[in-house]
Amino acid sequence: MRTYPRCHIRKTLTALCAVVGALATTGCEKGAYIGHILWGQLALQGKVVPIAEALASGQLTAEQAAKLELVVEVRQFAIDMIGLAAGDSYTTFYDTSGNPLAFNLSASRKDALEPFVWQFPIVGTMPYIGFFDFEYARSVQQGLVDLGYDTVMYEVDAYSTLGIFADPVRSPMLERDEVSLADTILHELLHNTIWRPNDTEFNESLATFVGRTGALQFIRSKYGDGSELLAEAEMHYADLELVHEFLLDLFARLAGYFAQPLSNDEKIMGREAVYQAGRERFTGEVLPQLIDADRYAPLADLPTNNAWMLGNRRYNLDLDLFEAVFAAAGESWPQSLDVFRLAAGQEEPKAFLRQWLVDRGITPPAKPRNARLLWSAEGIDAYPILTVPGPVRRLGDEQLLPCCPAIFVRVDDSCRAKELQPAPISEPGVPAHTSP
Repeated sequence: MRTYPRCHIRKTLTALCAVVGALATTGCEKGAYIGHILWGQLALQGKVVPIAEALASGQLTAEQAAKLELVVEVRQFAIDMIGLAAGDSYTTFYDTSGNPLAFNLSASRKDALEPFVWQFPIVGTMPYIGFFDFEYARSVQQGLVDLGYDTVMYEVDAYSTLGIFADPVRSPMLERDEVSLADTILHELLHNTIWRPNDTEFNESLATFVGRTGALQFIRSKYGDGSELLAEAEMHYADLELVHEFLLDLFARLAGYFAQPLSNDEKIMGREAVYQAGRERFTGEVLPQLIDADRYAPLADLPTNNAWMLGNRRYNLDLDLFEAVFAAAGESWPQSLDVFRLAAGQEEPKAFLRQWLVDRGITPPAKPRNARLLWSAEGIDAYPILTVPGPVRRLGDEQLLPCCPAIFVRVDDSCRAKELQPAPISEPGVPAHTSP
């Protein structure tokens, strides 16, 4: 099997944040899933140590120690320069001893760009759930596969509990490079600061903007404007913007295809042609324009998987809108966060932000801005995500194929879990659909 780059994915393990509300309203009757998440989180919290103790233990490599010290700096930057609500998060350290931290699962109809969702107290409707146990996650995934859904499951190295727990630095996070690590800390602390129930796309895309913008500011403040690391980070994010425009265009084409008056079976059978045309466009038009083409070469083999497309989309909706508000606020983080917090309380938060700009005589951004792209992307207001690749990792006995540098996905029947009893997928919450 061909080897691909792998990246750690940050993800809010939002099901965990439902625990307190679920137990308060239903006792322990929520079922096996709530018990699994609660036990996993409490077990983790019982093994954390203060960062100073971890640094003094002599058990960290020089690189790990340097990364942990960087986290301390980023956290203080988040508090002092951005105004994020850090609480006691990232003051402690949890060593997974080389084991995976957790796994994330999402699903979508095959005949539409429509996610399978779960309902939780506190956090509301969620298009993904998290697990601490690989086989349990696989069993739930298999239940969704048996119902006919596209699924995506991958390992995560970081998540936010929205301030319910003091999130520790997890050891897999230290495998990230400096920029990605700073981005991740700021991304997760934004979730502690602003959270809109039932709106994953707003929450994650806002966190993406704050994480990336704040990470560049941190690197600039620490190493200077002329630093090599800052130049590398800016080039990386420039490549991401270009790739996002390609995925935006593909999402628009898929949405148009699924909107046709075809039967569900016809849509499923014909979607491969749309995906294949996207692969060819990426290889012929986008890849030659990238600064670091090798990093994104796996996108030439992107999967025919609607859950994958939705997973990319929800992290990058309207990043240019958030950027326009930040610029209009004079790049003041306190003022910008006040506006974003107000938006989170509105019925239509992005409409609120656009009107906020209009009221100040500023025309809201209407489409992607990257002039390097040789073709235009119209039709869908969405910006998918890719993150910094890392080493290939194995989950159990299976090699999961990364369909891009961001997400691993089951690609054929050989990657299915063997001899696992499908867990009742209604346990994690109330699904929006019972069939695709």
